[in-house]
Amino acid sequence: MNIVIVGGPHSGVGKTLASEIAIRSLAGRSIGAIKLTVADGERDPAHDHGASALAVADAAGICGRGASCGVCETVSSSLPSRLISSERAIRKPGTDTRRLADAGAIAVIWIITLRDAAPQAVAAAMEQLERRGAELTVIEGTTALEWLTPEASVMVATDPGKRWKDVALRHVRSCDVVLRNLAPESGACEPAPQQFWAAQPLVCNLGDPEHPGSRAYVEKLRALVAARSAKAG
Repeated sequence: MNIVIVGGPHSGVGKTLASEIAIRSLAGRSIGAIKLTVADGERDPAHDHGASALAVADAAGICGRGASCGVCETVSSSLPSRLISSERAIRKPGTDTRRLADAGAIAVIWIITLRDAAPQAVAAAMEQLERRGAELTVIEGTTALEWLTPEASVMVATDPGKRWKDVALRHVRSCDVVLRNLAPESGACEPAPQQFWAAQPLVCNLGDPEHPGSRAYVEKLRALVAARSAKAG
């Protein structure tokens, strides 16, 4: 199966928006989507997947973000990953998974997983998506860059922003498309690191489909997937 990975250095940079655009841009084929939430390791205050998630690991009705929503449970060493695919959970209003579904994905799976269990969880989710007819999977989740080789890899960031996660620092220069999203002011004030600028990011406004950078992102993504899919075939 073809894979597109969309990552980012922290929350609020436009990963979900870039993933939505990827799904719409690659219309014409059956596309599945994965929202990958890693519930340990690095974390930021807004989306703490670390200690707070593990502290409530055995409590029912608590999601991987550490907040009760009545839809999913968090993970622990006894339950290292969860694959959420029910329509009720995926299409809950205001969620990233709902946005991915509305963008045109034929099926969406939300993975909540400990870091060590992530590769196995993603493999299981992709098998499910393939059984449901997906020919390509868009994965929103930077950690997937650690072990997968996709047809296209995208890193989206802002400048200024917040502190970058190590996984993003390690992989930004190897990504096929690096975007500097002109996102609305979020109050973040930390300059983007040198690794970001060395990757020669494409300036875009992902919220404006007519922005030249946004159109360039779509064109480059389509070309990458088409070329690498043809080569693999």
